Amino acid sequence: MLTSPVVRYRVTIEGETADIGTANELAIALDVLHGQHDRAILAQLQPHLADIVGNAIGLTNVLRSLESADQIFLIQSVGTQLPVVLQDARFLRDLFAILADDAVEQCLIETLGTTGLRKLILTAAELSETLEWVYGQRDQQILDLLGAPYLKRLIRNGEDLALVLNGLAEPAQANLIDQLGWPRVIELISDGREFAYLMRALPAELSARLLEYYSRDDLTELIGNQHDWAYVYDRLETAEAAVLMDKLGVNHAA
Repeated sequence: MLTSPVVRYRVTIEGETADIGTANELAIALDVLHGQHDRAILAQLQPHLADIVGNAIGLTNVLRSLESADQIFLIQSVGTQLPVVLQDARFLRDLFAILADDAVEQCLIETLGTTGLRKLILTAAELSETLEWVYGQRDQQILDLLGAPYLKRLIRNGEDLALVLNGLAEPAQANLIDQLGWPRVIELISDGREFAYLMRALPAELSARLLEYYSRDDLTELIGNQHDWAYVYDRLETAEAAVLMDKLGVNHAA
């Protein structure tokens, strides 16, 4: 199989020149210079950086050779080609895992934008895995960019919702529930197992809110048998179990 020859681009630093055409060559050049001329190299290559890094592995390797400010410069330079370079949500997750600066994460998310995030994140599991590796308010930023209509299509059942909630900090959990709306949350729960997943994923305050939507008879019908009750109960925090038992009229101490 024929492959296209690598196109290389010349850079000049302090009178010395080098031709760079691959992510590996760029990473080596950056490492050799020990960060002294990183921005100068990137600036000379800026129009070609998306082609040079090539794919997610190449982008990751180059980012590892850069300080935070230059990581931001590289991400912004790749720009609209970033979803093409990353290709898949698992590479986005891996990239978040190596980034140590909130400002760089923010830049990555903003550069992808709504269009880029929707191209990469196609399932609730992919969203959950991505959210687990972001800092601070970045989880809420991702949810906001994806948007409530897209989240409603992505989250198809109670297990999906529990997965996404597990990847969120508590404030963002409450905001996601607000975006979906409690009626939609209740619609997603089809059996005792999904109910258990969701109760476990929610903090105690939101678990109590969830229980407000169920009568004793609703819970009995949803969970059904002794095995399912044990499955639910074993996965609850103490406070959540107490609220559930009160709802059922059961003496929790017994």
